Amino acid sequence: MDCIELLLPLKAEYVSLARLAVSGVANRMGFDIETIEDIKVALAEVCNKLVQKGSNSVQSYKIVFNVSVDKLNIVFDCEDKSLRCIFEGEGEKLGVSIINALMDEVEFCSNNSYLMSMSIALKGDS
Repeated sequence: MDCIELLLPLKAEYVSLARLAVSGVANRMGFDIETIEDIKVALAEVCNKLVQKGSNSVQSYKIVFNVSVDKLNIVFDCEDKSLRCIFEGEGEKLGVSIINALMDEVEFCSNNSYLMSMSIALKGDS
């Protein structure tokens, strides 16, 4: 498994950099264009929410792309664990629905050391 880490400032202008990075990773893995766009939308949804929530104690967050032969796992983390459940509450239903529709597995409000993760499998016909 390959592991790629991206450390980004909690600023909106860097969300496009995260989208570009995941696009490159997913393309290298062999995902089709439509699936790559779906992955980018789901990733941006999380990044934008982290930026919107912000933090009083840290200035950045980390995205880890875990790449295996047939699966892309994306983990979001931040030293400020108050950001753990960024999609909690009534007003977050749309974001949750979008991410769940586009990814195969999603772990919101992780009990692990990270904030959340999402995964998508590489289908045989991609």
